[in-house]
Amino acid sequence: MNKKKIKIIIILVPLILSIATLSGCIAANAIQTKHWDHINTEGTAVKLWGYLKLPENAHNWDAYFVYDTERHDNWEHYQYRVEADSYDNWNFFSVEIENLDRETIYHYRAVGEHKSQANTIRIGLDNTFIPGGPRVIVKDPSFIGLDSAVIEGELTHLGGADSCNVHFIYGTDLDNLNLETNDVIMTSTGNFNAELTGLSSCQKYYYKAVATNDVDTWVSNAPLHTIREFTPGMPVVQTYLPNDVTTNSAKFRGELFGYGGTSTCEVWFEYGDEDPNNLDEITNSITLDNLEEFSIVQDGLTGGPTYWVRAVANNGVCESKGKVKEFRTSDYKSQIIQPIDSSDEQNSIKVISQGSILRNRLTLLINHFYNKLKNLNSVLLEKIKEKYPLLDKYL
Repeated sequence: MNKKKIKIIIILVPLILSIATLSGCIAANAIQTKHWDHINTEGTAVKLWGYLKLPENAHNWDAYFVYDTERHDNWEHYQYRVEADSYDNWNFFSVEIENLDRETIYHYRAVGEHKSQANTIRIGLDNTFIPGGPRVIVKDPSFIGLDSAVIEGELTHLGGADSCNVHFIYGTDLDNLNLETNDVIMTSTGNFNAELTGLSSCQKYYYKAVATNDVDTWVSNAPLHTIREFTPGMPVVQTYLPNDVTTNSAKFRGELFGYGGTSTCEVWFEYGDEDPNNLDEITNSITLDNLEEFSIVQDGLTGGPTYWVRAVANNGVCESKGKVKEFRTSDYKSQIIQPIDSSDEQNSIKVISQGSILRNRLTLLINHFYNKLKNLNSVLLEKIKEKYPLLDKYL
């Protein structure tokens, strides 16, 4: 690699970090409005959440929230303003608000003001909350058969209501969950489920949980526990990295976690040394009647090339494949550093293959930093040139 480029990368790493703190580099979305939580059972008090986007430092910002019963384009027109209580270790900040009307729709925004840079204010988007709305999350299925499943959810808050109706929406199109289960009336928080039958084997299904009370309907869509998926009849298999790799053999390893509705499963491995997307060789198969780790020793490998391998499981109805894993046979020399003849005037070293990879990665890194600098405004570039003259020819 060119010596000047090596110097450039040494300068650019601290430079990019330092200029990120300049006012011109504070992102427009540095302050973000996040979710809200209930904080009492009556549904009249909530906690609002905001986020200060990294690499901004929470110690440099005053954060607060504005809220009202209607939306405003200008954040200063919101009727109420409250300071954030505290930051956590991940730059999230929050505030607790009490004595709200449980049936009213409130609008809120997170706002941040930089302490040392006058008039540097960032405002999050307008979100809404209804204090008396219910809250529900979706959970993994408790059972998956060949053409059936039992799906699970949890009602975590009634929103101050005496009862809530809960059900699931589901379907094969993630963007159009057009099927739903029957409503179940719940008078307290807790788990609920529904049995789905007559499903299509080997077809992936998606589902969400829904809760409705006298005030609002909540679908499990924010901020976590949003949606789950399952495939009736599909066995579950995982690939592990091979063990006992030699110049011409390796022990391929995998684990079967689910039969997919049957009592046994055939498992084997696909592998190859040409294309990870086209593994054209297979091992012998073995039959499993227990959910366990399995392995097959494969001989006849060639010393030197990269290989890819993945586990496969077939229960006679559906076939499942684990993720592809990469490995090299044991005589691969990519990490050996060999000296060049001492007569070489620079007395340098030759790194076989690995050196090429390292150079490519460093080049990508330099180009990444270079492109970031090119996107800065011209005034800031001039300041950088004055402080770091070596960069002038590259900017």
